[in-house]
Amino acid sequence: MHNKTAEEKFNALRRQAEELMVKPGFSKIPVGVEDPLRLIHELQTFQVELELQNDELRFAQQELMEFKIHYTQLYDFTPVGYVTMDAKGKVFDANLTLARMLATERSALVNRPLSDHILPGDQDIYYLHLQTLFASKKRQTCDLKMKKKEGSFLDVQLESTAIPELCQGEARYRTVIIDVSDRKHTERLLKYGRHQLESVLNRIESCVYVADMISYEILFMNTYMKKKHKADLTGQICWASIHGKQTGPCEICNNDTLVDKAGNPTEPCIWEFYDKGSDRWHELSSLAVPWTDGRLVRLEIAKDITQRKKNEQKQEEIKIMLDEKIRERTADLVDMNTTLKILLQKREEDKIEIGDKIFANQKLILAPIIDHLKKSLTRESQKEMINLLESELKNIISPFSKQLSDKLVNLTPTEIHVANLIKSGKTNKEMSQLLNSSIHTISRHRENIRTKTGLKNKKVNLRSFLSTLE
Repeated sequence: MHNKTAEEKFNALRRQAEELMVKPGFSKIPVGVEDPLRLIHELQTFQVELELQNDELRFAQQELMEFKIHYTQLYDFTPVGYVTMDAKGKVFDANLTLARMLATERSALVNRPLSDHILPGDQDIYYLHLQTLFASKKRQTCDLKMKKKEGSFLDVQLESTAIPELCQGEARYRTVIIDVSDRKHTERLLKYGRHQLESVLNRIESCVYVADMISYEILFMNTYMKKKHKADLTGQICWASIHGKQTGPCEICNNDTLVDKAGNPTEPCIWEFYDKGSDRWHELSSLAVPWTDGRLVRLEIAKDITQRKKNEQKQEEIKIMLDEKIRERTADLVDMNTTLKILLQKREEDKIEIGDKIFANQKLILAPIIDHLKKSLTRESQKEMINLLESELKNIISPFSKQLSDKLVNLTPTEIHVANLIKSGKTNKEMSQLLNSSIHTISRHRENIRTKTGLKNKKVNLRSFLSTLE
């Protein structure tokens, strides 16, 4: 088919050449009869040249066809929409991608104004875009909303340029339409997130600001900090506007510690700082956080802790004062304790001295009197009374009297008297005569003594038990 087309074109050219040659004004080149071989050689050479040109032409047509197919595929299946428009915005051509984006057919786009698919609220944006493009012939971009066939809409970005090869004739323009719905949705979420973040930071009763970690530009200041500085320093350099009289980043700047070697945020850095200029203490909290545009920024919170430091200083002073008072009081108590020890020691010595005097008086005074009475008394009852008196005196002066009193602490005086008589070997009848009581009463006293000393229902001799208490 290609050969036939080329041959037809060659025959047409030949006929045109013959028509030119028969015209009167055509100048013929005389050919000498004597050069027929040369003429044949030139004709053969010309024929070979024509065949080579014909081969090149067929190859060029094949390449052109392949390029056209490739261009059509690229145009129709590129991930963005393409349209070609005239100066009035009428669509001459549109690719399949745009038709799929708008959920319609390509035929519904061609020979129709592109504005038919733009939301009414964004028509002014579109017309301004076209006017600027037509006037400047330079690339123009804009963002707007286009509606789909079923009525929903999508966010798109238009990028329009003039077609250079058609600038000399009727104006043509090519517009790239990019679906940016996901990007717009993300931007809206980021904007909402930033609004929420700023709302939270503005409620903090401390100075809060956000700065770029490379340029040191202040990106945000909360309301509290604006009131404190009586100005909005957003857009200025932090070390120059906040601290003033700085020629470079502050000495306390720790941006390099807020990220690791891989560029990931580290743990927050918290420390206390004393500002000599304002004579105020601050607790600074610095950390690297992702900003709404994705970059890492420095978030710093400066809390005024001057009052807390003053309170801590007062508490330290009070603690020192209390420690001093405690040391003084301790010294006083040590002195008092030493005095009490001396008094107790003196009391113990007095007690020993009194005991010695009691024992001495008993041996030197009471014992001779009792012995004399024993010898002088003739009646048996009187002797019994003297023996009882001697026994009671021994109990008083005996070093084991406490043991006896511990065991008999719950006994009544009468029961103690009975217990002493039992211990001396008296029978119930003898004790009834001495105490002028009935035998039944003496038996009841015996039973009470056994109960109170824990001997009830035990096979233990009461006299033997009482004798162990001496």
